[in-house]
Amino acid sequence: MLLATFPLLILASSVLAHPVAHINAKASSGSESEESPWDVLYDGHESFIEEMDTEHPGMFEEQTVNGQHPAFVVLACSDSRVAPETVFDTLPGTIFSERSIANQFREDDLNSHSIISYSVEHLDSQHIVVMGHYGCGGVAAAIASPPPEPLNSFDEAIQEWIEPIRELYSSSDREEIVEYREEHSSSESMSSPEILEPAFRALVEENVKQNVLNLAGSDQINEFWGNSTNAPVFIYGLVYDIENGNVFNLNVSMGPPGHEIPDVPFAVMAT
Repeated sequence: MLLATFPLLILASSVLAHPVAHINAKASSGSESEESPWDVLYDGHESFIEEMDTEHPGMFEEQTVNGQHPAFVVLACSDSRVAPETVFDTLPGTIFSERSIANQFREDDLNSHSIISYSVEHLDSQHIVVMGHYGCGGVAAAIASPPPEPLNSFDEAIQEWIEPIRELYSSSDREEIVEYREEHSSSESMSSPEILEPAFRALVEENVKQNVLNLAGSDQINEFWGNSTNAPVFIYGLVYDIENGNVFNLNVSMGPPGHEIPDVPFAVMAT
């Protein structure tokens, strides 16, 4: 199963939400020994507040008054194991993030475009990171055969979203991917690849590279790069290894003409 969607948590800003009295989820369960699915969030939030009050006193108030000024924009996968704020252990205000299945930036995705526009034009973010991850379910699904038709609404949405990755898999000349395609050319039905399959890992990397190119070729970025009065904005491609937590640089960084691209401190993954 590609997506785990329950429970779904939506955090609304105080501008939109009516104020409500604080409720202790554990106390309201009726039994002290009964576990609630909310315990992990409630306990985590309690620890977060304690840590912020102890180690970063006044940060909430300062950011409320002065707003956010994140240096980094990270386009990452929606996978629950790869949250950028967790992977990079950052404080609030460090990362402006956008997450989607298989970390895609697409011309028809208004959300991604609005995030890039807002971050570079209004928040003065200068570093855009596309971060994929090995073991990505969206990339695996793009290698596997699609579900039999007729598709239900859930499968239809997923298959439409991953179609660019399926096309990338079909057209890539990356050696590992070509060999895998040829090896399975006679298969009537393709299952998802094994987690350590080289072609799977290669397609994860190629998908990151493609979305770096998609960003660099977008109207917003080209318009921004075309204005010499703007501060330079750079685009980078990283991949996260869920097996060990390491982050690698795919060495596909891009930036505006005439500006030296900053060094990326993560180890380069040879591709």
